[in-house]
Amino acid sequence: MKLNARKLNTKYAPAERLSNEEVGYQIDDFKKNEILNQFLSKIPAIFLVANKYRQIVFMNKGALEFTGLNDVTEVLGKRPGEVFACIHSSDEEAGCGTSEACTYCGAVNAVLSSLEGNNAMIETRLILGPNEESFDLRVWAAPLSFEGELFSAVTIQDIRHEKRRAILEQVFFHDILNTITGILGSIEILFKHSKNINQEEYLKRVNYQINNLVEEIRSQQILSDAENNNLTLNYSKFNSRDFLDEIVELYVDHDLAKDKKIKIDENTKSIEISSDRTLLRRIIGNMLKNALEATPNGGTVTLGFKVLENNIQFWVQNPGFIPRDVQLQIFQRSFSTKASNRGIGTYSMKLLSSFLSGTVVFSTSKEKGTIFMACYPLGE
Repeated sequence: MKLNARKLNTKYAPAERLSNEEVGYQIDDFKKNEILNQFLSKIPAIFLVANKYRQIVFMNKGALEFTGLNDVTEVLGKRPGEVFACIHSSDEEAGCGTSEACTYCGAVNAVLSSLEGNNAMIETRLILGPNEESFDLRVWAAPLSFEGELFSAVTIQDIRHEKRRAILEQVFFHDILNTITGILGSIEILFKHSKNINQEEYLKRVNYQINNLVEEIRSQQILSDAENNNLTLNYSKFNSRDFLDEIVELYVDHDLAKDKKIKIDENTKSIEISSDRTLLRRIIGNMLKNALEATPNGGTVTLGFKVLENNIQFWVQNPGFIPRDVQLQIFQRSFSTKASNRGIGTYSMKLLSSFLSGTVVFSTSKEKGTIFMACYPLGE
């Protein structure tokens, strides 16, 4: 058996590969077995077979259609992440499975488990393709003995709609019901104790809660339009400092801001910028909400804006530190450090920013806390 001679480093799964010549023989063996080939080709899902070096030797019709390929020979010697264009498949020279991020990849872990003789089923989140599209996938992997060799039989199901529905139920409906409950509670107090309370204060509270309800509904609609590529942009000119003042005013009375301070950095630039104000408010608002969640009582969240050559940058800083395992998964669609099915904040920041030709990045340390930065072209 011929292995590629050059020694490559890995931060997780073994880096060794079978030579393309040997992989070609394995592909031919699967093609020649007519009964097995016909059976595997009829599996109504994305299905592939990988050798013990995790290189693909068989792809059914579903897998070929998903990747836009005509025949498995087009992926000679490649691993699943390289074929599906995972954003981490080129992090290391050794390819799919060998980067630090691969440690948390459910697909890699399922295949590795099957090559140890186990059946595995893992739900995973991957960012695939040139457009960095986020996928929620359910991956099954099982050991397969063929021609005296061990392979991994892998079935993949796209569960994005299932996850989106779960998130909608857990986050959207949960938050909506909480807000409505708060509104009803405030109205009930107004009715029962109108003579003994400050009515103006309670009416302000009800007004705030109703506005928050509308914001939640609009946020979900915008995210849905973005995911379906139906988002319509409405550019206008406005002042950067006034915009941040608006964000602070919107969230200063939010439940997440209780016993915490929100401030705007004193060096924040005040210039006229051009953008979709509503969309930008969702992005920076999500950054602020996430920062408030990560900030302990008595802590401070700081917002700022600056100009970097031909780009503008909004940033939000909090005193919290993001652990390494979370850092590697933070922009995946349904990843969350909170309850199950509650993760869309950081994902939506990046998705919505892409419609403004921008991006969102972050840095984190125990000494300086965490800062999220949203960068966009300066424009005219």
